[in-house]
Amino acid sequence: MKTFFSTWSVVLVLVAFVDPPSAHAYDASEFVAPPGKAVVVFVQNQKVDRGMTFTVFESDKRCVAEVGGGEAQVLPVEPAPLLLYVTGYNKTWRIEIYPEAGRSYFVRLHTVDKPMGPSPKVTLVRRSSEEHKLLKFYLDGAIVTPTIGDDKCYGKPLKERNNRTQRRLNEGNADWKNGDDAYRDRYMLIEKDGLTAADIALF
Repeated sequence: MKTFFSTWSVVLVLVAFVDPPSAHAYDASEFVAPPGKAVVVFVQNQKVDRGMTFTVFESDKRCVAEVGGGEAQVLPVEPAPLLLYVTGYNKTWRIEIYPEAGRSYFVRLHTVDKPMGPSPKVTLVRRSSEEHKLLKFYLDGAIVTPTIGDDKCYGKPLKERNNRTQRRLNEGNADWKNGDDAYRDRYMLIEKDGLTAADIALF
């Protein structure tokens, strides 16, 4: 009897440390831009960040996406300059994207370890960067969903006081204005940073 319980204890411990299978094995074609459009993909897929949510919104204070842990949300856009704001915890970033039709742009939402604890971070995936090389890894196992059609967010005012949203806008714009060229470059994606359908087929 003692041996029986000891054996099952070991089995249970081993099961506890085995990751469950992915909820959704993504199809790379889900990231391909539709005809005449570009897409922006917001990726939030680190296991340590599964309990947090980033919010993406426009300068008119309307929600674009609420990206939770384990998600890759796809936003189709016109091939025209795009200004967005991303907030995580109490930090807000302004990002600019210059999309080209037929290309897909990726924005990684995650945290980094700091002495005071995890700190939110927004990383734009630039072509030929280390983030670009690791993109397939960041997407692995993500649940892919469209931003348009989310009745709780897309096109609606943020679920907070209007003056708080304005403070977020002010913060993002101030950091952009006061930052140097290197700062602004870090939060900007240009046309060639987007991946073509042929690039995505290699995932």
